[in-house]
Amino acid sequence: MAASSKRESRRKCKIDVDYVQMNSLSSVVLYNSKPKRRDSKFYAAERVITRRKKPYVSIKTAFSQIYSQFEVMHCEVFFFEGDEYLIKWQGWPYHSCSWEPSENLSIALLRSYEQPLKPDGPKFEQACRDFMNVVQTSLKSKSVSPVYVNMPLDVWRYITLNKGKKSDHKGHMLYEKEHFDRFKGLPHDWYYVLNQHGEGICVDFPIKAKPIVSWSPSRFTIVNGELKKAPKYPIEKIVLSIVKRFCNMDSV
Repeated sequence: MAASSKRESRRKCKIDVDYVQMNSLSSVVLYNSKPKRRDSKFYAAERVITRRKKPYVSIKTAFSQIYSQFEVMHCEVFFFEGDEYLIKWQGWPYHSCSWEPSENLSIALLRSYEQPLKPDGPKFEQACRDFMNVVQTSLKSKSVSPVYVNMPLDVWRYITLNKGKKSDHKGHMLYEKEHFDRFKGLPHDWYYVLNQHGEGICVDFPIKAKPIVSWSPSRFTIVNGELKKAPKYPIEKIVLSIVKRFCNMDSV
């Protein structure tokens, strides 16, 4: 009778664990650490925005000395240890995004940065429209300055995964027309503009591109009758350098 009761107790104590959901949580989530206080004990990462090297030491010197025939003054040295990732937290606004060290994040989340999955339909379609509008506007403009596409960087990583080659300019990549084949929403004529005579301007590939994250401008807001500095939020962009050339119906 007692053994039967123990077996029933064990069965009742079994807990169903959603391992997929658990794997998407950061260790910061599990331990509810001080840097991230939320109303709920558990919170999940929605996606990784970008990555950077994590500085952990800054040595500043303000001296002058002769060493190997060079004068050293006001030297500042940074050492880097590992990576940290800018995280968009699920259910929280963009100004709550935070930098997290890789050791605080799950393997699945880190893998999603290196091997991004295809974005959902509406998000992907919006990225297609924004990309085409910027390219077409650039082609119609006389300016040769770089242009900016507002686009989630995980979408860009999916589109350009294992594509392009490194540019001589740091952080930039060079992409040919066929490298945008994952952009299924782009029309076939996204890279040229023609007039009624069949003449116009087209992209002279490759396109030079660099993903960047900037931050919203500083501003102040009123909170409970007091003036306080408003939090900043990340702005995801792709910088495109587009070379243009004249074309016609036979040379696009």
